[in-house]
Amino acid sequence: MGKSCFCDIFKRLFLAMNKFIFLCGFILLGQLCHSQPNGISANTNITFYYNSKWELCTPEKSMHKRIAGFDLYNMMFDGVYKDYDKSDHLVGDGYYNDGKLAGIQSKYYEDGSTQSSIEYAGNDFTIWQLAKENKELSVVRGTGVFTIDYYYFFDWKLKRGTMTGEFKNGVRAGTWIYVDANKHISDKETYDNGKLLSRYYFQGEDSIAVPRKKEIILSIGMFMAELLSFDKESFANLNQYIETQIHYPPNFQRQFTYPGGLRKLLLLLAQQAEVADKNLVLVRLKIDEHGSILKSSIMRSVDDETDLRVLKAIEIYTPYFLPPMKAGKAYASVIYLPVAGGDEWIEMINHMPPSWFLDVNNFY
Repeated sequence: MGKSCFCDIFKRLFLAMNKFIFLCGFILLGQLCHSQPNGISANTNITFYYNSKWELCTPEKSMHKRIAGFDLYNMMFDGVYKDYDKSDHLVGDGYYNDGKLAGIQSKYYEDGSTQSSIEYAGNDFTIWQLAKENKELSVVRGTGVFTIDYYYFFDWKLKRGTMTGEFKNGVRAGTWIYVDANKHISDKETYDNGKLLSRYYFQGEDSIAVPRKKEIILSIGMFMAELLSFDKESFANLNQYIETQIHYPPNFQRQFTYPGGLRKLLLLLAQQAEVADKNLVLVRLKIDEHGSILKSSIMRSVDDETDLRVLKAIEIYTPYFLPPMKAGKAYASVIYLPVAGGDEWIEMINHMPPSWFLDVNNFY
């Protein structure tokens, strides 16, 4: 698919988007993007079972259990959650807003005392209470120096490092040091009353000034749970777990989706496939009622190398595909997935209703 063709799609898309915004307004746009086709509430409480790695598993193999508000349309946590150990002791609780942690998240010891209390707001967090391994508190009422593990991605692999920082009255203070998986200092940040004064990223003997704070993952368990990662010894794909553990309302219907919603899948594919700016590949997928791909074919091509990267990217995320549903039952279907690159494409993904991207007529 050539650049001129993509630009034509882009122009048609933004004409449609501008008209949509004019008619509905930004607030209504957000509501429409999350509206449900049959009036059924998107949220319901569901019990999830996890093994020691926080992978979804059968109840008899589980080491953890989560009872949580869950959005069945976008397949993500939304609302209050409570985590229990194998003995049904409460070990954690908190809240999700549209798949993202929001507000206070707490972890508890078996005796019910608080191990940690961390508040999430957007992409930032505040540690209000944190205990060391000996249960001695390192942060109390938002004040204290701490050292904890953190997680980050490097070459598409999840790595573990350690982080030392300080909070004063609930805001970041002093110098924060990040050590990577190789025991090398990777980043150093300096704060004053919560304001980032400087951050340096170290690579060998070189250092690079970065204008924003380092993005990290605090809890591998929470991260795995949010991904809906599954035990591959028990299930061939995520939908197999869903089929055996979740019961949908009898009149439930949903389009093809992915954990976190279709937007998340499109963003992941754009990042993984690395399609050049102003180019677009359209892939036709024949999917059975279990979410497995029976056949894939390129309907709009860029070049052989780009097409291959797109197909490989789709293969990576295929185990997490969730088929469309009608009357409470999944059904086989043909899906057209557009994969493109560039800032304009990301802007489209973030602003247009997800159903727009599943309409093949928008890409011809």
